[in-house]
Amino acid sequence: MSRHKTLPVYLFAALASLVLSLWQITGIAQINHDGVYYLQAIQGDAASIRQIGNWLFYPTLIHWISLAPGISPEQAAYVLNSMLDMLLVLAFIRLIETLGGSRRTLIWAAVLVLSLPYLNENRSEIIRDHGYWAFTLVAMIFYLRLFEHFSWRSLLLWNLAMIMATLFRVEGAVFLAFMPVGLLLNSAQPWKQRIRHTALSLLPFLVIALVFLLAMQIYPGFQNRLAESLSKAGTLPGIFTEIIPGKARLLRQAVLPQLSQSAAETTLYLGVAWGIIKDLISSLSWLYFAILLLRRWFPATSLPARARKAIGFYAVVSLMILFLHGAQHFVMVSRYTMSLALMLLVIVVFSLNEMQERLQAQPALKARMGVVMICIALLFADSFIGSAKPEVYILDAATWARENLPDHARVVTDYHAERVAYYSNRDNYKHYEFRRFIAGKTRLQAYDYAFVRTRDGKANSKLQQLLFNQQRKPIEKIVEGRQGVIIYRLH
Repeated sequence: MSRHKTLPVYLFAALASLVLSLWQITGIAQINHDGVYYLQAIQGDAASIRQIGNWLFYPTLIHWISLAPGISPEQAAYVLNSMLDMLLVLAFIRLIETLGGSRRTLIWAAVLVLSLPYLNENRSEIIRDHGYWAFTLVAMIFYLRLFEHFSWRSLLLWNLAMIMATLFRVEGAVFLAFMPVGLLLNSAQPWKQRIRHTALSLLPFLVIALVFLLAMQIYPGFQNRLAESLSKAGTLPGIFTEIIPGKARLLRQAVLPQLSQSAAETTLYLGVAWGIIKDLISSLSWLYFAILLLRRWFPATSLPARARKAIGFYAVVSLMILFLHGAQHFVMVSRYTMSLALMLLVIVVFSLNEMQERLQAQPALKARMGVVMICIALLFADSFIGSAKPEVYILDAATWARENLPDHARVVTDYHAERVAYYSNRDNYKHYEFRRFIAGKTRLQAYDYAFVRTRDGKANSKLQQLLFNQQRKPIEKIVEGRQGVIIYRLH
């Protein structure tokens, strides 16, 4: 396809992505919880560096951008995220073009990836996932080329892009290790050639893994999130032999005593699976997830066979990672499923493009297409209207602290201590220490003040109950709308 036909699609998508990022960023009153750790890691804060697992590539990029005159670290983070999100959009369109998509298919790709509400809502979040999602898509472009025809160039570019993704999130290392095995699915080649290409494709990963393991042996202090994950790899069977059975016993004792041990374990596994599905729907959107499921109504016959196999294998690896994480931590958020959602969105793009092609021969499809277009418009509206709302508590608590607390005051709070500390201490010659209240462990005698969050005029946290039991009287109540903060002097 000639470049002059596709260039306007890329240019429009890039501009639209920047506009969406700007819209979301300007609607944010304060940074997200994780963003505090990244920005404080830039300043060398040891606790924040530990919190992010000493995986410093993302905050380092923010720091480099912030070296430009007149750019604060927060602004640098937003600039970086906007560029990464634009790369994500362009890489998604390029991925569709790599699969033989027409100009109309590229337009569908641009519309769909730009209309994802969850992706758009996260444009203002200071999270490393921006880079992980973007470079995973870039890597998939070269993987599909490698899948179709082995070449050292495609292999090198696949590894470089996936290494970049891994520098944002260590889960990328799992794809580096397992995705070469997917080359065995290329039925256009004889088995002997498939095995040879798979072995050659694993060589870069083996070399990188060997160098990394040697570094861990030579430098005992070489610790980061990837090193920690590798050291714990041998404990993965314990998820199924210890963690899940232990949680199943607790489930039977506390909630469902009528269940057998095996039934309780099955219930937990189903809960993990449902958590993955629920978050996948959130990241993909209810509309595109429905289109993905209704293959009879929305076929994608023009999607190349190599893409079906590659995306299918990618989905298997993704689900393995998600299931192990969910079974171990019982925590799942839509950010974790976003990279899988983007790969599955490829199928939806070809489905809708095929429906449009069939409109001339099947006029009855016009009503279905009309419904889809209305729903896409609603997704765009959701992206613009559903911006994140500021946590009033955080800003009010920080403002009061800056105006009233003495230097080096120690404060215990029951909600987002890191963000309150960040805004209280930012550009302030005073220094305050904020800590999160932990029932049974936090000693109030060690603190000067207590900040208690209220919602709907109520403060029912364990910190509030403890203060009430001690007959403490608040010195200040700040309430705005449905949220607020109650402030106590402890001594």
